[in-house]
Amino acid sequence: MNEGQPFLRNHWSMVASGVIRSGITLAFVLLVSFASTGEFNLEYYSIFLLVMLALVSFLYLRIWLKTKYYFLEDEIVVERTTIFRTMSRIQYERLASVNVERDFVCRLLGTTRLAFNLNSNVNVNVAEAKIVLREDEAEALRQQVYERMFRDRSADTVEVPAADATEGESLVHVSTWDILMHSMFGMTSLQVGIGLLMLLYSVLSFLFQETFSLFATVIFVLSFVLPAVTSFLRYFNYRIVRSGDTVTVSSGFFSTRQDSFKLSKVNFVKIREPFICRLMGKAILEAEVVGTADQSGTPLLCPLKDRKVVTDLFHDLLPEFECGTEPTVQPPVSLVGLGFWAAVVALSISAVMILLTYDPEVVGYEYVLYICAAIVCIMCAAWVLMAYRSRTFSM
Repeated sequence: MNEGQPFLRNHWSMVASGVIRSGITLAFVLLVSFASTGEFNLEYYSIFLLVMLALVSFLYLRIWLKTKYYFLEDEIVVERTTIFRTMSRIQYERLASVNVERDFVCRLLGTTRLAFNLNSNVNVNVAEAKIVLREDEAEALRQQVYERMFRDRSADTVEVPAADATEGESLVHVSTWDILMHSMFGMTSLQVGIGLLMLLYSVLSFLFQETFSLFATVIFVLSFVLPAVTSFLRYFNYRIVRSGDTVTVSSGFFSTRQDSFKLSKVNFVKIREPFICRLMGKAILEAEVVGTADQSGTPLLCPLKDRKVVTDLFHDLLPEFECGTEPTVQPPVSLVGLGFWAAVVALSISAVMILLTYDPEVVGYEYVLYICAAIVCIMCAAWVLMAYRSRTFSM
């Protein structure tokens, strides 16, 4: 770009946010190191933490200084000269959405992160560009970008969603209890099953040996606890508001996120019912909207609620996705494919259980692992039968 061309730069809170996140991660790593070794050298850990934070601060400062944003008449140009020089060009007419994100640092310092998403499935889960500005500057820029996005589209009117989706009544009432239930049981059945199985094994180890199994506890935390906590913080204070043909979804505890999209941009809709959710008579409504997804997957239109609430919202928002034809059931040959993957899962978990029997800590209690392996095999067989009976096709 020309030297005299006006440009924008990230607000300095971007540096603060990156350093704080890195510090938390480093502290967690040191805590795990201490827990595994049982040794804590205050001087060594302090020096290591300070050196790493200094390095991280230098990197974020360089990124902040060497990243420039040019908002031209027809396109956005992002120029980075941190290590290698790169230049990204994003045409306004190709943008699918401009999403509003605020982490806890942004909320503390009164700033906003704008995420620019292209209407492409190549980087569907990653925004093509992000910029952090003061709230008033971010809102003015968002208005400007939306006007340029739709100015040449005769079929669309320039309808800029509100920056704050707290106004207006949510299409579905979602309580904190709903989010808690969604966080724990909205995962896949396999993930919930593995987590609960590891919890059961750890509890049995404590009852019979008066000590928790470190392996089972770590697997339980990584596969169940951490995803549940992350999901709860992600979808806390969930709201979905409709204004004309535009739907705005907002949520977040420490960090908040707001996705706005037109109903015409929805590619597919999914009513998801994991096994435990089916037993409770509840379901989850998801949709793919190119340009609004993030690392956690497809946008959530309704967290875990009663199935009737989910289906009513589906019929209200996206009636054109309903299929009234008689469904076709699967042929018997489909049992081969279902049985293959179920056998892979059952044999893999059973192999892990058998390997655990060689652990000196469980000598004399091998039967507990054998029972757990048998339960996994029975669950996989039940899954094959249920998947065969429940999967149908209509068009």
